[in-house]
Amino acid sequence: MPLLGFDFGKARIGVAIVPDDMDFALPLITVDGDEDAQWLKIDDLIKKQNPRVLVVGLPYTMAGSEGEQAEKARDFGAKLFEKYNIPVEFVDERMSSMEASRAGAGDIDASSAAIILDTYLSKAASAGEDIFEV
Repeated sequence: MPLLGFDFGKARIGVAIVPDDMDFALPLITVDGDEDAQWLKIDDLIKKQNPRVLVVGLPYTMAGSEGEQAEKARDFGAKLFEKYNIPVEFVDERMSSMEASRAGAGDIDASSAAIILDTYLSKAASAGEDIFEV
């Protein structure tokens, strides 16, 4: 079962995936529209991909504290868990959008979500966790 990562933003939500046969993230889609339209698209993604873990980026400040947008990202993660009963993990996403932009990504939001997922994979690996074990 794959992993899905989310770069939650005010207007758009970038989504990335770690497919079953890979150990790195790929940008998938940017979800936009009003909140109802976004949840319909996310519902469809969850049904199609059947992920085992959902990873949400937390936009910490450069000083390392959580602000209003981080609180909204946590609320988004809580709603993901409530709706789908799939484990939700949070990862520091500082500079992910800038990194995606500097890399020349065509879809900054989805590419940022891929960076968030790759960060999660790196942290899990350094902690000795095998997230690919079923």
